[in-house]
Amino acid sequence: MVNITNQNDIVLDILGRVQEALAEAKGELTPELVKGVEAGIRADWGGDRVFIAKRRGEGHGNRNSRIFRDYLAGERVKLLSRRYELSERQVLRIVKAPKS
Repeated sequence: MVNITNQNDIVLDILGRVQEALAEAKGELTPELVKGVEAGIRADWGGDRVFIAKRRGEGHGNRNSRIFRDYLAGERVKLLSRRYELSERQVLRIVKAPKS
């Protein structure tokens, strides 16, 4: 079994918890199992505002490079956010990030 629990990504965290609970219950999805997983998720994530990305972060290096190049060419943050389907805050984070 692959452990996919991730404290920083709610989707992976939920899937990992369900996977672990199903393994312990030998694959039987019972109401008690669901309630237990739900209680744990609510205890850890309850009250948080959660952002669920459309795509996982893999491969964003090329996108970020294009955003930075476009920004240096004079494109406005508002236009870049629409073009790349990101918030203006995310675009600013990308263009202000230290480059290696």
